[in-house]
Amino acid sequence: MGSRERAFAVLIVEDQALIALNIEDVVRRIGSGAVGCAARVSDALTLIETTPWDAALLDIRLAQGETVYPVAERLRAKAIPFAFVTAWDGDIDPRYCDVPVLRKPFGEAELESCLRTLLVPAAPPLAAGQEAA
Repeated sequence: MGSRERAFAVLIVEDQALIALNIEDVVRRIGSGAVGCAARVSDALTLIETTPWDAALLDIRLAQGETVYPVAERLRAKAIPFAFVTAWDGDIDPRYCDVPVLRKPFGEAELESCLRTLLVPAAPPLAAGQEAA
């Protein structure tokens, strides 16, 4: 995600301010043009509706007993890729078993790899009888 690639916008949903700032710092260093942070589901939902996002990083368990699943549902409806970034070791809602999970604590390299997974579109499947170039 170097300087020659287009800048991308990442939404971070994290209720711990220091963790959110650390994630934001890494995301900006690896090329984000815009970063939005929300600590509550309602704030995240507002940001989703008012700003175009390329990807999102979501902590599963937020303050006040909130879970981030309503945000995940809205992101999925808008076809915005996301990953869970969490220290929570409980079960993840089965609807999101295909979503990447980055376990806290993690390093910058793991975060960058996670973002690459979200931001680089998968190659379209080959049609029957077609060979890879």
